[in-house]
Amino acid sequence: MPQGFEDLEAGCWEDSGEAWLYAERTYVFPGDKADVTQHYRAAAEREGWKPSPATRQSSKEDQPASLCFTLGKADNAAMLDVYFLTEEILDAEESKPGPEFSSGAGYRVAITSTADGSATSCSD
Repeated sequence: MPQGFEDLEAGCWEDSGEAWLYAERTYVFPGDKADVTQHYRAAAEREGWKPSPATRQSSKEDQPASLCFTLGKADNAAMLDVYFLTEEILDAEESKPGPEFSSGAGYRVAITSTADGSATSCSD
């Protein structure tokens, strides 16, 4: 785990009147984004997650800025979002990344769903 991001973050938001459940963890991989992307695409497919159109491309044509998958039907679904962290994202979170972020692809894996099991959207 990268320094300062050792714990799994999980909780529930209720600020919109609807309860949203989430769990996320931050990782650093010493390889490149293509390796991370390939790993999570294969792992998600093996576990039955379906790719979502919410996957966003980065400035490098073959490397997405994020991957988004759904599991379950529309009225009982969860979203899996794998997204690469940027300095801007970490600054907005008021996080101070350790040196391990400069040696590889820093990314976050998040799972979200509403409390009634309906899908939410992947991170913007």
